[in-house]
Amino acid sequence: MPREKKTEYFYLDDRAIALYQRPNSSMWQARIVREDGNAFVRSTGERNFDKAVEWARREKMRAEVLTEQGLDPHTKSFKSVAELWLAAIGRDPTNKPRKISDYTKIVKRYHIPYFGKHKITQITQKTLADYEIWRAAFWQTGPGAEQREETIRRADGTTYTREKKVASKGKGDAEDTVLRQIFKFAVNNDYLDGSRMPNIGQKTTRGDKGVVKRRPSFIKEQAKAILDYCNSFPDTQSEKLTNERLVFSAFIHLVLGTGLRPGKEHQPIKWKHFSLKVVDDVPHAYLTIVKETKTGTRLVRCDSFVWPMLSGFRYVSKFNGEDDFVLANQETGEAVVSFKRQFNTMLKALKMETDVQGDPFTPYCLRHTYATLKLNEGVSDRLVAINMGTSPDMIHRYYGHDTSVSRANEFNTDIDWLTLDAEKLKKLKRPPNPKKKP
Repeated sequence: MPREKKTEYFYLDDRAIALYQRPNSSMWQARIVREDGNAFVRSTGERNFDKAVEWARREKMRAEVLTEQGLDPHTKSFKSVAELWLAAIGRDPTNKPRKISDYTKIVKRYHIPYFGKHKITQITQKTLADYEIWRAAFWQTGPGAEQREETIRRADGTTYTREKKVASKGKGDAEDTVLRQIFKFAVNNDYLDGSRMPNIGQKTTRGDKGVVKRRPSFIKEQAKAILDYCNSFPDTQSEKLTNERLVFSAFIHLVLGTGLRPGKEHQPIKWKHFSLKVVDDVPHAYLTIVKETKTGTRLVRCDSFVWPMLSGFRYVSKFNGEDDFVLANQETGEAVVSFKRQFNTMLKALKMETDVQGDPFTPYCLRHTYATLKLNEGVSDRLVAINMGTSPDMIHRYYGHDTSVSRANEFNTDIDWLTLDAEKLKKLKRPPNPKKKP
């Protein structure tokens, strides 16, 4: 058997660069030695020798510049890190297929096309600011403007094509979440020094003229209307629709009466996680949030309207064992991941899809409502924070918004009438509603 041909090296620039071709390949490879004596190998991507020489010299110069700036010239590209992160979340059994699909779509539609060729260490605040401009124009004048259709994958694996839908012209919070997780993955795997991680998608906590933006929440009358809707049943003979309403109603009561986080905190709840405790001869229902959630294990006190509803629901639920999910799909027994469809249907029926500022309501607004109503009733920031699994500072920052309207009656003191001989304002007796049945 003939001996394999020995690789021939071509040395340049005092042997700082060596070019060679691997067996059965016409592509030139480059071995480059930096001034500090460390060497690295790269494919030039060229089959022409002169072009390969030019490429190698440029790459050596680039490596020296990055080294002077304190950066690693051999670091991975954003694209390779992003693909490794996608593979990692795909192997995590706690991640639902829908979540993996959504995150993959975001990375491949927005992040890789823009950041893909950048080294993970070269992405700076300036790079992110430029990305914001590119992203803002994506659907109007950018790459998305040319897209006419999109392919949708159903839960059963089948696909169909529909006309492109643009959910939001601007950048969504989920995109920042994904980008932040990719950078954290890079730090945890030593692809990036933690000190070089940029600030991504810092949410504005102050609006115009320094006023903190409040989070959309339902007022008390709207919350009551929601509970009334949930306690009614659709005029249908369909057992499936009736069961869906029952599970949705349980979800609404739970979030509105505890302030828990829709999603990660509602999914793992099982019947065994509820308990009754008597405090000073007053019975209270409690829910134990499992440790795999954002805050870890915590005890949550349920409002008085929650447990009576859940007790009745448990009686008719097909999955009412101690180890069954409370918010279970009545056909499969699996925990329902999202109630967004039923929630939007309810809001349309009640004609209250947005708040007074025009901000759309989402299921998460139920949590905001819990906090807002509790604070309005005088419950302390600290107690509300304990039940919701957050900090008093966050409660005060986002929900503690006293206004001259919400606290108007407290202005109604004797000082109002220093120069007038008049009595303080009293509550008006409203006439009965003629439309309301006696």
